[in-house]
Amino acid sequence: MKRTKNENLKPVIKAELSEKNVRVRIAAVILLIVLAGSAFAYALISFLSQKSGWVTIKAAASSERNCSNEFVFLYCIGAGGASASLENKYLTSLYTAATVKAYKLFNNDEIFAGVNNIAYINMHPNEVIEVDELLYNAFSLLERYNCRSLYLAPIYAEYDNIFVCEDDSQILAYDPFQNDEIRSYYAELAAFASSYDAINIELLGDNKIRLRVSAEYQQYAAEHGITDYIDFFWMKNAFIIDYLAAVMIENNFTLGAISSYNGFVRNLDGSGNIYSYHLYDRVGNTVYPSGIMKYTGPQSIVYLRNYRMTELDNQYYYELANGETRTSFIDITDGLCKSSKNDLVTYSKEYGCAEILLQMLPVYITDTFHEEALTSLAQNSIYSIYCEDSVIYYNDSELILTDLYDRENVTYTSKIIDR
Repeated sequence: MKRTKNENLKPVIKAELSEKNVRVRIAAVILLIVLAGSAFAYALISFLSQKSGWVTIKAAASSERNCSNEFVFLYCIGAGGASASLENKYLTSLYTAATVKAYKLFNNDEIFAGVNNIAYINMHPNEVIEVDELLYNAFSLLERYNCRSLYLAPIYAEYDNIFVCEDDSQILAYDPFQNDEIRSYYAELAAFASSYDAINIELLGDNKIRLRVSAEYQQYAAEHGITDYIDFFWMKNAFIIDYLAAVMIENNFTLGAISSYNGFVRNLDGSGNIYSYHLYDRVGNTVYPSGIMKYTGPQSIVYLRNYRMTELDNQYYYELANGETRTSFIDITDGLCKSSKNDLVTYSKEYGCAEILLQMLPVYITDTFHEEALTSLAQNSIYSIYCEDSVIYYNDSELILTDLYDRENVTYTSKIIDR
């Protein structure tokens, strides 16, 4: 759904850059999990190597285009007594259909027959449109949490131009941190995105919506060649993974876990198995595997980071030769990319990934980190983990941390945040 620098993306296990082109240097000790031909850093199932029925469920190769390349779905087939081969076949069919549907609905580049997706909505402002329940519920969540990042589509398109650049000389025309004219333009776009009078999705009930766009904004868009008013952009996988999880739960397939390459995890397994989630901490040009989070039971995890770890990250990051990074985490107030921490993990048993994400965005997309905001989230059963000065801070009294990094004169400790 987005342009990339390389249509044939290959896994990246670690990244070390030369002095001439300083990018993030991943520590040699770091372990990234590679599954299904793509490199994903996500929850490692502790007993996966025992080959106890755990397989990677993949979308059928002969299917329509889908978004399965951005996810890994692990499932313990045959554990419930059913035929493993039949269960695998049924799961493949179910997963394929779900990833095809999600791909079409959240696509902002292409329309499909009989599908009123993001691209279709952008082409029909101020019209009443009936959408799939999945999209309607996504719009409802954004409204509930007063998140207007959806309306940053024109700015996302400009950052997309940055992300596909091959070298620093190419980004000047799009980079608000180096180009004052572009910075002013982004501020104008952010002002429209922030204004309910300029643009808003009206929820009309019965899965009907209207993308209301003011005459002033439409004229501005026409003058500046803007065609997209809304776009879930990098956030879409939070909503998609919740949908994939819901499909599996509805069909009683819960002995599995789904992960996206960009930090969203839905573990469905309530059998008591112990899972491990690897934590990372970027310090300067090194990323340390700071520790491992152990947990059991269904869990939703959201991990945001402001640096590239895999080739798929090229969609949403650009790293300059001086080590600075441009990301897709755009502040609605001024159109600039921001992140209060290099790494921030948030998780909950009560919410899906989309709701966790929408509640943590104000904490992450800002210049200044506010620990008290995480305390407020913890009171709502959304817990957080972050690192600072080789200390892993957390606010879940039941959290179990293991394998804290301790080598090469770098030692991590842990500390609970008082709530």
